[in-house]
Amino acid sequence: MNLLWQAVHVGIAVLGVAYLAFPARVHAFGFEFLRRSSPDGSEESVAPVWLYRGIGALLVFIGVTGLV
Repeated sequence: MNLLWQAVHVGIAVLGVAYLAFPARVHAFGFEFLRRSSPDGSEESVAPVWLYRGIGALLVFIGVTGLV
């Protein structure tokens, strides 16, 4: 069972690294409610990218602390 939990925490950490490394791709693939449709469509918001980076940092933190 301990090996299973370690594998889960490694998976969480890898997912967090993916969120940190590729936030724009995650945003394009991710949750619809986090995407904003702008009325003119000309300007892109960087807020979701930083939100995904924050989620990624949190997931890496959870993964690493679970392995320690």
